[in-house]
Amino acid sequence: MKPPARGRGLAVGVIFATILIDFIGYSILIPVLPHFVSSLGIDAFGIGLITALYALGLVLFLPLWGWISDRVGRRPVILVSLLGTALSFVLLALSRTLATILIARFFGGFFGASIGTAQAAITDLTDDDSRAQGMGVIGAASGIGLVLGTALGGLLGGIDPTLPFYATAGVAMANFLIAAWALPESKRTLRVDVSWRDFARSIVPAPIWIVARTRDGGQRLYLFLFLHLFFAFSVIEAMFPLFAASRFGWGELETGLYMAAICVVLGGTQGLVVGPLSREWGERAMTAVGFALTGASIAGLALCHSISALTLCSLGVALGAGIAFPAFTSLFSKLAGAHEAGAAMSRSQAMVHTGRALGAMCWGWVFLTAGASMPFIAAGAALFAALAVFLAVPRDLLPPG
Repeated sequence: MKPPARGRGLAVGVIFATILIDFIGYSILIPVLPHFVSSLGIDAFGIGLITALYALGLVLFLPLWGWISDRVGRRPVILVSLLGTALSFVLLALSRTLATILIARFFGGFFGASIGTAQAAITDLTDDDSRAQGMGVIGAASGIGLVLGTALGGLLGGIDPTLPFYATAGVAMANFLIAAWALPESKRTLRVDVSWRDFARSIVPAPIWIVARTRDGGQRLYLFLFLHLFFAFSVIEAMFPLFAASRFGWGELETGLYMAAICVVLGGTQGLVVGPLSREWGERAMTAVGFALTGASIAGLALCHSISALTLCSLGVALGAGIAFPAFTSLFSKLAGAHEAGAAMSRSQAMVHTGRALGAMCWGWVFLTAGASMPFIAAGAALFAALAVFLAVPRDLLPPG
């Protein structure tokens, strides 16, 4: 049985805070990373590689954490990930070589398992009618985390390049203590047999596992689209600070505050608009419109040579992504049974971060070899290609929505 209404509210609140910390920890690097590593002589491709290592840690280990959460519960996985996140940021703050930075980011990804597990916890606590709104809560937490992270990265990074990392470690540790006291277990008590075959499968990276094993056609399609979509969207996370520095001469403060302002729109869209819009439009229409707007706006960034044009396109990215991502995730969650929600949502997150890892490396190379505009043009085209695949899918492969 689900926890009572009061218990569900408490659980959702703590999960919100957990996702908030995860995204602060991720986004605080965005404005400060190019300046933090500049003394090491690292170019755009190297910055992309550092970004990719975090995603790689998630790709390799999220399926395993999902398998564990389906058997021992969501609470212990979330607690371990919070503690590990704090330790990984201490290591990052102490890093003085490229090798130690890469190790710190990889371990940050390893302990970043609370994203997929938190999505599974929301699945535990919601029904089909309220699922999109529940995913919107996660989206709102991620949006607010992006706001605070980018702003703090810009503000604190201007004082000392390592200060944002120590601050994130401290906040993650505080959240660990709060969660240890207040986070209830959301998973229903079900008998799940421990299969060593399932365990072995959970440690195989999700893309390889999906290719090697035939699954339900709808789930395979959605997992491919998760990879494709976030491959394209990663251009914002990995390359926007370099783009802003190259075209507008911005440093970490300007980049951090600007991205924080845009992220307010993203978080507000996901937290306030997704629920009502899902009832009016349905999740398929939200996904299609959102990705079309996002793709056009990302490609439009390449043409921006004024702050007003940059702001218009950035708002389009935020609105489009804020509408589409929760709706798309909700559609996927309806394909997975309750008994495998943790593993299914963790597989989706593994595909998300596979796309981010591939994208970060790809866009860094494109930026280095073809200039500041080309990564955004190519990413916009990739999003429209994913939209075409989504629109061409037979309706019998998709859940109602």
